[in-house]
Amino acid sequence: MGYEGDDDSAQLVRRLEAMEKEMESLRADARRWRALMAARCFSVSIHHPVGRTHAVNAGWEALWRAPAEVFLQLKYNMLEDPQLVENGIMPHVERFFRGEEVAIPPISYDTDLVEELTGKRGGAVWVCSFGVPVRDAGDGFEGVLFQFAVPEAAEIQHKYEALIEDQRALQASLEARNRELEETVRVIAAQRDAIQAMSVPVIRVADGVLCLPIVGMIDDARASALLERLLEAIAAQQAAQVLLDITGVPALDARAAAQLVGAASAARLLGASCTLVGVSPALAQTLVELGVDLGGLDTAATLAEGLTRALAARRGAAQRSAAVAAQRSATVAARAPERGERGEAHRPAALPRGEAHRPAALPRGEAPSRKR
Repeated sequence: MGYEGDDDSAQLVRRLEAMEKEMESLRADARRWRALMAARCFSVSIHHPVGRTHAVNAGWEALWRAPAEVFLQLKYNMLEDPQLVENGIMPHVERFFRGEEVAIPPISYDTDLVEELTGKRGGAVWVCSFGVPVRDAGDGFEGVLFQFAVPEAAEIQHKYEALIEDQRALQASLEARNRELEETVRVIAAQRDAIQAMSVPVIRVADGVLCLPIVGMIDDARASALLERLLEAIAAQQAAQVLLDITGVPALDARAAAQLVGAASAARLLGASCTLVGVSPALAQTLVELGVDLGGLDTAATLAEGLTRALAARRGAAQRSAAVAAQRSATVAARAPERGERGEAHRPAALPRGEAHRPAALPRGEAPSRKR
């Protein structure tokens, strides 16, 4: 019997020692928890699974600049906070209240928007949050939310906003610069068109005679403008003679010569003949070396010679027109008597008044025949 009492005593001692160790562990956990709840460097808040906050530490008051006692009486519910929806973190909060550990991205929470909850003016605070479920012996749990300020995030946000603003200003500046460049390009294009128009002047030197002085090189764009203005002037003034003056052209290649021949051919289609004047010895030698065929285009050494030919051609055309007109008038006058005689031959004799339409008398009893 004595041994049995000793065994019971030994078991009781071991149980007491185990309980002492467990109590020491619980006391250590309690000390740690009290230290967390007393800390002011980060916020600790405890929440029911339905979202309501029922305990906070001193760090919560320091972070949110609000009295904890007044706040807890308002029965704040995280699941009903509209700012968390606007910040896009409500899915994380919902996972937290389903009993999951969550790490919530940093957000800017404006406590000014919930002054009615705290009774004290707050401000925008950048916070980073971590949620941990603390389960009880059953199936229930409490959500413990750790939060701390991230001042660097505010600075980063300010820099980001400043960068966005600078980008917008740069974009606006680029758009304004593009508009200025477009206007400059438009002005340059207009000036180029005006210069091209002035570089291809069509001068009326006499009635029906036009002169087109060309100065400088002839490229494709200038040749196109030359042809367009030449044809417009021929059609507008009904010109019959055109002098293409190339005295001011320093060089003439095969392509430019072909373009001049093409302009002369187009002018002939409108009834005007072209004369190429001002061909220098150097240009003549170049055209010969290139084997350029001017296609029967008339040439003259100087503008004066070309103008003399054009005026002579105009006088000759006028004289021929006058001769043709005179011959036509004489022919008409000569044929007039002949037409008169032929007219008298076939003119019926005059009848007495009232007799013109009377039919010849028929013998009595005869009736006029009727065509069937």
